[in-house]
Amino acid sequence: MENTQNIQNDVIDLKELFGVISKRKRLIYSITILITLLAIAYAYVLAKPIYQVQAMIEVGKINEIPLDTTNEIKTKLEYLYGVSSKKKRDYPRVKSINVGKKSKSVFSVAVEGHNNKEAISFIDKMVKKIEGEYAEKVNNYIDTQKELITLTQFDIRNTTENLLKVQKTLENYNQKILNLSVQDAALAGIYTIQISQNQVQAQALQSRISTLKAKEYTIKLSISPLRIKQTHIVGEVEILDSPVKPKKLLIIIVTFITALMFSVFLAFFLEFLHGLKKENN
Repeated sequence: MENTQNIQNDVIDLKELFGVISKRKRLIYSITILITLLAIAYAYVLAKPIYQVQAMIEVGKINEIPLDTTNEIKTKLEYLYGVSSKKKRDYPRVKSINVGKKSKSVFSVAVEGHNNKEAISFIDKMVKKIEGEYAEKVNNYIDTQKELITLTQFDIRNTTENLLKVQKTLENYNQKILNLSVQDAALAGIYTIQISQNQVQAQALQSRISTLKAKEYTIKLSISPLRIKQTHIVGEVEILDSPVKPKKLLIIIVTFITALMFSVFLAFFLEFLHGLKKENN
């Protein structure tokens, strides 16, 4: 009996609820439609479209060694552009910066802007900003290598001068041997020993010159564009033809559901106030 009574009470409550909704349906329809129309106007007319572009950026390198780790650069850029900040940021702005698990020199960046051109220009400025951050490090390296080149060239000149002196000495000894008579065999033997020593010295100097020239070439190569790579965009910037914001359909659906819930709540609230007024009368 008790269960039957509960079921009857539930049925009566549901009838009352649907009765209130039916009674206030015009109000519910009006508020829901009005707010939904406002959402449609906002999504399609008032809201400015936001576009997103994405690019892969490779960190500058010196002799295949990155100027900095991608995680370190990511941290600096996120702080600089307020990626994690809750403050409102103007467009264009950095949406996200991602680093692959195995990536040592490449990271991706997504930028939002009022149009694709604006967002791409912002990425170019980011790349130049990174270059500027590490320009001093690159310039110091180049200056150091140039000093090594100067020292190596100075060493090559000195070694070459020494070689010329030894070669001239060899010529003198050879000439003296030619001018000696048969009776001067002992003196000729001394000259021969001197010639042999100078030949060994000349070979050592020639070998050192070759080594120094190879060193000079290696140092020059180390500061060539082949070995010093600036930070740059890898491939082409990924562009979306349609805006990523506002999400028009989502805005309309969420607004419709919210407006419907609000209007139903308002209908019951008005009915509650109407009931209180009747009781007071």
